[in-house]
Amino acid sequence: MDKLIESPWFLRITALALTLLIFFTVKSETSTEDNTKTTYDSQAEVIHDVPVKVLYDNENLIVSGVPETVDVAIKGPYALVIQKKALKDFQIYLDLSKATIGQHKVKFKYKGFSDKLDVQIEPSAVNVSIEEKVTRTFKVDPDFNESQLAPNYFVKAMYANPNEVTVTGAKSVVDSIAYVKAMLSGQLSATESFTKEATVKVLDRDMNKLDVSVNPANVQVKVDIGEYNKEVPISLNVKGSPKNNLKVKTLSAETSHITLFGSKKDLEKINTFPVDVDVSKLEKSGNVTVNLSKPTGVTKLSVNQLKVHVSLDESITTDEQEDDSATKQEETSNTSTTTFENVRVKIRNLDTKQYTIEENADHFVSVVITGDEQKLSKLKASDIQLYVAANDVKEGVNTLPIIGSSPSGTSWKATPSTIKLKVKQLS
Repeated sequence: MDKLIESPWFLRITALALTLLIFFTVKSETSTEDNTKTTYDSQAEVIHDVPVKVLYDNENLIVSGVPETVDVAIKGPYALVIQKKALKDFQIYLDLSKATIGQHKVKFKYKGFSDKLDVQIEPSAVNVSIEEKVTRTFKVDPDFNESQLAPNYFVKAMYANPNEVTVTGAKSVVDSIAYVKAMLSGQLSATESFTKEATVKVLDRDMNKLDVSVNPANVQVKVDIGEYNKEVPISLNVKGSPKNNLKVKTLSAETSHITLFGSKKDLEKINTFPVDVDVSKLEKSGNVTVNLSKPTGVTKLSVNQLKVHVSLDESITTDEQEDDSATKQEETSNTSTTTFENVRVKIRNLDTKQYTIEENADHFVSVVITGDEQKLSKLKASDIQLYVAANDVKEGVNTLPIIGSSPSGTSWKATPSTIKLKVKQLS
């Protein structure tokens, strides 16, 4: 053993081993120091727009004043900071689970961060309002701008389906609700009724949108569209003369009024609708069909044709009487007259939307009927139809001729032949 220790090779090997041991020991310590320095280098980062969670009784309370996001500044070991910024596996929250109704200043809290990190939240605290949650039912008011319609059209009516919604929110906000509207848009130049979905908007008196929950959030709105129109009385005018020198006794249309369509401005100028009835081709009483023309500013009529009954005075003409004097003598011998008192004169074609009869509307006259004696014996006052046409009356007293008819084979004469009708224009 002593010989081995004293051997030069032993000493050489031992020296080499010690040298290697010292080398690796020093290297290991240096490496450890480097790693420790890298691990504990300080790093700072700001994470923007971090969502905020609020813990509270959301079934009975409403919290307002809480920002949706905050900024979070973190500082600490490089590796931990970079990891948190990348994963964002942490949470920022406000704990209001035990807070009462009213105003509170509350600090933000966090979880999910290492104790080795310094965490700062901006803002660090916030003023919040806690109120009672209420739910109420409101009627929906459909809203549509008539400028979106085609010219000469207007909105007749609007309906929302459903016509009521429930609104949930903070009591103070729900108390400030002034309007619940379903607003429509996008129907430019509409000419027909339509149905469209609209979003319900809840507004205060200043038309500011309120932060509430609406159920349902959308409703169907039906818009009934109509074209401007006006009903006016028809005024019949005789055009031409019947054949055989006959005279027109009465004109009677199948309807006394007609509806005109067009612009509101033009329709306001029209109060009557004159119709010329051409009787030049008639040889006896009968019907005439008149094709109607649209006045200026009118786009459409309720009817395009009008049937008018023309009653002619078909008594024997003078020439025929001279050619057959014997017949005349025979007829004269059988002709008689009778008088009916207090025959009522009716008022026709008065525009009751524009005028009202100011004084007594009942008018009675005396009527002398001439005709065959046998026919007159069966005649009653109710067989005589008398009326005046009030198409073109003006405010005040109007003198109107009496028009009428009696049974075939008779003629009539009223005394007086006119009546005075006093009317007042409605405001």
